[in-house]
Amino acid sequence: MAKKKKAVLISLLVVVPVAIVTLAVVTPLFQPRFNLPPEQDEAENAQVATTDNISNGTAVTALMPTTIDILSSTSAFPFVQRWIAQYENQQYASSSNVNVDYLSDGEIIAAQGDSDRSDLAIVGVHNENNKTLYVPVSAQAVAIVYNIPSFPDIPTGLRLNSTMLSLILNGSINEWDDAAIKELNPNLNLPHERIVVVHSGGDNTPSSSCSSQLLLNQYLGSQSLSWPKNDSVVTSGPAELAEMVRKIPYSIGYVDFSYAVQTRMTYAAIENADGDYVVPSTYSIRKAVDLALQFHNSSTDLTAPQQQLPPSINASRIVSDGYPIVGLYYASLFATNDDKEEDEIRRNTAILDLVGWIISESGGQLTLLEVQYPSIYSDNEQLVAYANITMDTFQNSN
Repeated sequence: MAKKKKAVLISLLVVVPVAIVTLAVVTPLFQPRFNLPPEQDEAENAQVATTDNISNGTAVTALMPTTIDILSSTSAFPFVQRWIAQYENQQYASSSNVNVDYLSDGEIIAAQGDSDRSDLAIVGVHNENNKTLYVPVSAQAVAIVYNIPSFPDIPTGLRLNSTMLSLILNGSINEWDDAAIKELNPNLNLPHERIVVVHSGGDNTPSSSCSSQLLLNQYLGSQSLSWPKNDSVVTSGPAELAEMVRKIPYSIGYVDFSYAVQTRMTYAAIENADGDYVVPSTYSIRKAVDLALQFHNSSTDLTAPQQQLPPSINASRIVSDGYPIVGLYYASLFATNDDKEEDEIRRNTAILDLVGWIISESGGQLTLLEVQYPSIYSDNEQLVAYANITMDTFQNSN
C-alpha cells in the first residue's frame, strides 16, 4: 500500500509541471483580439493623429473657435457675466469664445458700427442709426438704494414718491427726518442725519448718462437732474455707486436692480401711477413689463416688416402692481448689405446663436431669475415674433 501511494505522488509531481508549461504556451493563442493593438505604419499613425486633432477642433482653421466681441452696459454686468459663463459652458457653444468689455451707454453708442470694436452690444438706450437692429433681451429696473445704519428699524421699503425723490436728489430735502419724508413713513424712526446723494458722473444728458439714470429721469418727469453741490458723491459707474452707498452712512443712490440683488442692498418702495408703493421684485417688474408691452403692442404692429424702432416701454405710467422705474435692455446688431468674407459670415452666425440662446426660455431668460429679473418672452407672442423678424433681417444681411 505504501508503495502505491508513493507511485501516485511521483506521477502527480511529473504531471502538474507539464500541465503548467502547456497552459503557458497555449493561453496566448486564445487572448481576446482587443488586447492586441493592430499594427500601423507611420502614415497610418499620422492619419489617426490628424483625425483626432480635427475632432477636437484644434488642427483645422475652419473649426477653430469663433471669437465674439461684445460691448455691454456696465449696469447690465450682474447678469451679462452670468450669460457669457453659462453660454460658454454649453456643449453646443464650444465653437465660440466670447469677450466682453463693460462701458457706459454713451461710450457704447459712440462705438456702435465700429466693426473693429465689437460684434454685438448689450445696451439700455437706442442708437438712431437705422442700420442698427435691436432685440430685447431683458427687463431693466432701477432700484433706489439707501444706507441708514439703524437697520433693521429702517428696512427695505422706505416709501418715496416722484416728488419726494426729486427733492432729495437735487438737495432741496437734505435730512432724513424731514417732515415730508416722515409724512410718507409715519411708522419709521428716521434719524436726524444729513442725506448724502451718490450719483454717477457726466452731465446727465441722454448722450452721456447711463441707462439707469435716464430711466430715473423718465420716472421723475425731467430731462435731467441738478445734483446738490454739497453732500453728494460722484462715481464713475454703477459698480462704484453701489459700493459707495454701501460704505457711506445715510447715503442714497440708484442702481440697476440686479446690482441691488447681487450686493444685498436696501431699497425703497416707489409710488406708481395708481398711488401704490411697490418694491422691485421678479413679480412687480414682470407686471410692469407685461402691462407696458401690452400698451405698446396695441399701438404698434411689431410683426410689420417696415417696423424699424424697437419696442420700448414707460412703466412710470403703469398702474396695478407694477414697479414704475422699468425699461428694457437690448442686443444691438449692426446690419449691412455689403459683401462679407467667409470668416465674417461664420462670426455673424455665431452672434445669432448667442442672441438666440439669450432670449430662449431655457437659456438666458432662465438665467435672469438668478438676479430676480423675469423672462420677458414668456407668453409674449408679439415680442417673440418681433425678435424672430429682427434676427432674420440680420441674417439676410450677411
